[in-house]
Amino acid sequence: MEKIKFLERDKNGKKNKVLISEGFIPAVVYNSKGESTNIMVEASSAKKISREATSTTILNAEFDGKEMKTIVKEIDFNPVTDSLRHIAFFEIDETADMLFSIPFKTVGVSPAVKNNLGVLVEVLQDIEVRCKVKDLLPFIEVNISKLEHPGQTISIDELNIPESITLVNEDLKHATVVTITELQKETIVEETAEEGEEAEEGAEGEKGEGEDTAKGEDEASE
Repeated sequence: MEKIKFLERDKNGKKNKVLISEGFIPAVVYNSKGESTNIMVEASSAKKISREATSTTILNAEFDGKEMKTIVKEIDFNPVTDSLRHIAFFEIDETADMLFSIPFKTVGVSPAVKNNLGVLVEVLQDIEVRCKVKDLLPFIEVNISKLEHPGQTISIDELNIPESITLVNEDLKHATVVTITELQKETIVEETAEEGEEAEEGAEGEKGEGEDTAKGEDEASE
């Protein structure tokens, strides 16, 4: 993705709706020191970022003559119109370990799924890690080609994760990433011809009894 230009937000404090109407998307960029700067991005660039950037996409940006590397931390859409209305960026410190969320990506074909023996369930979508930006992976591969039967799983400790990347929560190292569950069998209840005939005979019998009772009551009243 090309370099993004961060523009200084109007010091007069234009409202977000006004900025959007003028072709800009309000944004903020903050860093590990707790500092934050209100900025704006051209709408065309901002919309491209919202479509293409992931939690591990490194964006080269420029602001007030300073070049920086950033990642997208949060994108806010209007809940009614689904239009983009704000983006939060985080400036990366290339010399320090930082927190990232790396998504999992399944590769290969599961024999269990291919042979209709089970269904693949993705239990975890991503994992929080700590690493330097130079060691950051765009995703972690999960090869499902060895999943042959329902009940088989792949956990985090079975994946090929470089030593330079550590889990934020070590308790998750044995957590299941994907699993194969059994297919749900549909039970179809079919009415047999004999059951249908018995039901009809029963209905006729009830009807006949009802007629005899009614007739008896009429005779008694006479």
